Amino acid sequence: MYKFVFYILLFINCICQVQASDNQLKRRAFNAPDNVGTNTHSLTKYLIQPCTNDYEKLYVIAYWIASHISYDEYKYRNGKVDKKNFNYKGNILKEKAGICTDFAQLFSDMANIANVRNVKTVHGFVLEKQTLMKKLYYHKDMPKVAHAWNQAEIDGRRFYIDTTFMAGNRVSPKSNFATNLKHRLDLKKNGRQNQVYTNVNEDYFDFIPKQEIKKHHTLHLQDKFIK
Repeated sequence: MYKFVFYILLFINCICQVQASDNQLKRRAFNAPDNVGTNTHSLTKYLIQPCTNDYEKLYVIAYWIASHISYDEYKYRNGKVDKKNFNYKGNILKEKAGICTDFAQLFSDMANIANVRNVKTVHGFVLEKQTLMKKLYYHKDMPKVAHAWNQAEIDGRRFYIDTTFMAGNRVSPKSNFATNLKHRLDLKKNGRQNQVYTNVNEDYFDFIPKQEIKKHHTLHLQDKFIK
């Protein structure tokens, strides 16, 4: 009986230790000093300092991106590209804003700096309705709106990270009159604020398509799988 209780307590302690490790990495991401957040190398080195393996490195990097970078709805809003704003090439670390390709490329760059191999940016589509999945899965008639996210492989296990879907904040025009000048002013304002957003959607760190469909009825579908 005592041995059984001992193993139960040991199991609970192991779970608490794992949770504490996750919380430590989240706190490091949330509390990263502003002065390291403007340079990819210094930021990455700061974030991964307490990490003991590649998975933890990707975790803390994804959390920083999702909690500090806003999605730029001036460029892409309500399923439509705003051409007059889309061509503006901003600095995602300076302005703390970007679109899916910016999020995915930043994650790949930081993973490379952290010396985590087998991480890359992938492109495709996200289907958000089961009816669309049944109709368009493995079909040439895909939606025209593309998306970018990341693929990682650690110890032979492949999984996906979508820091765009993890992020909860948006830089949005207050009306449909989204001028290029207003766009740049709002990005400058956003970059100066250096806010931390705690509404991170952790479900989009380490997912595979089958899990995604079951939990969220969405599906990330890569270009290479589209016939």
